[in-house]
Amino acid sequence: MTRRILAAFVALLFAAIGTTAVLLYVRRADDRAVAATSAVTVLVAKQRIPAGTTGESIRSSGLVEPVRMPAGSLPDGETFAELPTDVDKLVVTSDLQPGQLVLRRMFSESTRTSGGLAIPEGLMAVSVEATVAEQVAGYVRPGSQVAVFVSYRVIEGKTKSLGSASGGDGVTGTAVLLPKVEVIAIGEYGDGGQTTTTPLDETTTEDGTERKKTVMVTVAVDTRQAAKLINAAEADALYLALLSDSSKVAPGAGVDSSNVLG
Repeated sequence: MTRRILAAFVALLFAAIGTTAVLLYVRRADDRAVAATSAVTVLVAKQRIPAGTTGESIRSSGLVEPVRMPAGSLPDGETFAELPTDVDKLVVTSDLQPGQLVLRRMFSESTRTSGGLAIPEGLMAVSVEATVAEQVAGYVRPGSQVAVFVSYRVIEGKTKSLGSASGGDGVTGTAVLLPKVEVIAIGEYGDGGQTTTTPLDETTTEDGTERKKTVMVTVAVDTRQAAKLINAAEADALYLALLSDSSKVAPGAGVDSSNVLG
């Protein structure tokens, strides 16, 4: 009889321990769920913030705003309830889009990114002026991969001379100048370390012709690519093509007005 009572007591004890463990697990799971869904204050971009913008400029210009988001959906230790002063001299290393979460990892020393412009290792930055059409109706953005085409005129059937293929007499053509380069900035460096994507207004030149709206496009290139790009830009003969991961561009491939229908 004593053994039966002892066995029953032990069974009840283990049952109580198991029930307590289950209750504790459920309670902790509930606590984790509540913590994950509890809202915390974070900062998001109010408008596009270009690469190279300093933390101080972001704060003084009111480029971010606080919102409430579930804590469980946020990376630990990366968000800001308000922008701290220790990022004042740092810059964002890539463009922030409207509504994008502002994270600490997005800031870096400006000297490491050449004053806010992130230039790939071993390359240099070159800027060219492009019209809205020439930069794919404005779809070209920092980080885009583009092919650069060049227009030319054929003189006496053999010699190719850089220059716009529109207007004039004779054979004109277009070919690939650079098969693939990375766009690292769009627009000009402005006040407070910001760039602008606003195209230049149309203006009337001294000869009475209207200048098309243009925007500065900065790409990362090596020495020879830079020389080609500058030479073609001086002749106002450039056109950009936006690439995808699967785009295939043959270097030098092109057509002229004598074989474009062939």
